[in-house]
Amino acid sequence: MVMIMNHNNATMKINLLMLLCVIGVTSCNSQNRNDLLSMHFDQPITVLIGEHTLEQFQDPNYGIYTYKTDQLDGFKIADIDLSTYKYPNGPVADFNRIQIYVDSRTSKKYLGFRYTTVRQDEIQELIASLKKNYPEFEQRKDSAGDVYLWDLKSLNAWLFYYPNHSVDGNGKDFLNSNFFYVKKGTRLDDSKDSSIPTIWQQIDGLYPKD
Repeated sequence: MVMIMNHNNATMKINLLMLLCVIGVTSCNSQNRNDLLSMHFDQPITVLIGEHTLEQFQDPNYGIYTYKTDQLDGFKIADIDLSTYKYPNGPVADFNRIQIYVDSRTSKKYLGFRYTTVRQDEIQELIASLKKNYPEFEQRKDSAGDVYLWDLKSLNAWLFYYPNHSVDGNGKDFLNSNFFYVKKGTRLDDSKDSSIPTIWQQIDGLYPKD
């Protein structure tokens, strides 16, 4: 009888440990699912976006098919949690938003993202975090501020930061900035034509070296 009880206790402990492991893995996957730098390229975005509802359109700047949302709770970039935010007393279009890029309307495989943010403290936090995690980058100058370009070979990705200026209702300048992450080699319109510039070439032309 004692042996049976000991056996049952041991079985219960094993089952409990297995359950905790499953919960731990599920929790980690849930936490990392919407980390925009942890998403694997070429996955269907339906696996990545969870319950978020996204608006579909084609990015007029880069020609890549895009899913967009301004409901940012649950999304992360590296160790920075993003949140829904609109700049106080700012122009109508000055609010935080994510555009998730895909290869086409049909296969909808992940190509990267562009995160536009007007939250001033977050901009500096993100830049500091990215510079710390990815210390090899190019820094260039623009009228709106510093521009950063990363060639992330380990992630097979390019990452860019470029600022813009906006003006609020009181005439005060503030940053309206972009963090742009894309699969290495991607061209404008996600074209396969080698005569079409890559995203890197496009950014390089917009923000040339001194």
